[in-house]
Amino acid sequence: MPSPIVEAFSISHAAILNGTTGADLADIYGVREGTVEIDSDSYSNTGDDGIQSVWNWFNLATITVTSGFIGFDMVSLITGATITSSGTSPNDFWNLPLWNQSSLNQATRPVLLRCPSKDNAGNPRSLDFVLYKVQFQPMSFDGPSYKNGLSVSWTGQAMMSPVDEKGVTLTDPAVGRLVSRPRA
Repeated sequence: MPSPIVEAFSISHAAILNGTTGADLADIYGVREGTVEIDSDSYSNTGDDGIQSVWNWFNLATITVTSGFIGFDMVSLITGATITSSGTSPNDFWNLPLWNQSSLNQATRPVLLRCPSKDNAGNPRSLDFVLYKVQFQPMSFDGPSYKNGLSVSWTGQAMMSPVDEKGVTLTDPAVGRLVSRPRA
């Protein structure tokens, strides 16, 4: 019997979702690593020479995904840049602007991060981080370095959203949700 207690491993799939059906719109290929970090803080309400209560809050979550591949479709989607191509196979090439002014502050997008996992009974599962509203920063590069090659990092801020990844209104605004499901 499956259990709601799961452990997850490295990210196996990362994608930008289309925002209406939850389907993948563009994949981040060759994910090497990823992080999801919450930006949170607290305030201690003091009185009578002691802490009476603590108020906690969060601002957003920062996601970073590092990949070994540069998907031109992904760059185009995040930056709004148009891919141009020329030539015919096998002598074709693709071109798009890198870090231009109009690529900043593009529309937010829902994002999926999937990790293979298993429950505490050993049943194979997938653990999905579904983030509803992610604003991407310009991509960054590391390398190329010996044996590791060139990697590209995609960083974005996941903010509170009144709708989910399909555009359905939420009763309680949220940054996203965790989904544990049977492995596909």
